[in-house]
Amino acid sequence: MKTLALALLSSVAALAQVHGTCAPCHNQHFEDFQTHKHFAKGISCDACHGKSDGHVGAGGNAQPDKVAAPAEQATLCGTCHTAHGKGFASSKHGKTVAARGKAAACTTCHGTHALRQVSAMINQCNRCHTELPASCKKDPPVAAKLACAGCHNPHTLAAKR
Repeated sequence: MKTLALALLSSVAALAQVHGTCAPCHNQHFEDFQTHKHFAKGISCDACHGKSDGHVGAGGNAQPDKVAAPAEQATLCGTCHTAHGKGFASSKHGKTVAARGKAAACTTCHGTHALRQVSAMINQCNRCHTELPASCKKDPPVAAKLACAGCHNPHTLAAKR
């Protein structure tokens, strides 16, 4: 039990150190991230951006270790969100993004440092999907938070049966 307590304290201290390193220069990203579910679960900046010692040492004049481009997001996010990453990679959006085409990637729908609200996700979908079939214009099922997700799997886009 003592070992578990020490590990937990060490984890909290490491998290605070990472946030303390990033927050002074990236304060808006950090404020946004504090509202994210990842932050609440103790996930820190380095989980997605790497340790980025060169970035910190150069006062920000060097790139962080990782900044996931749209074509890299399914792999990075899929590290933890395995099923969603695989589903997205096999979807029409995923294949288009992987081919370096323009389509929705993980952060397009979910946001980057703060999660997008459902209304913002719908607006984002409507930017590209302006012409919808009549079946898509009906009121979504009551259980669906996002209209498209009432009929489509949100990560694979496959029709729900």
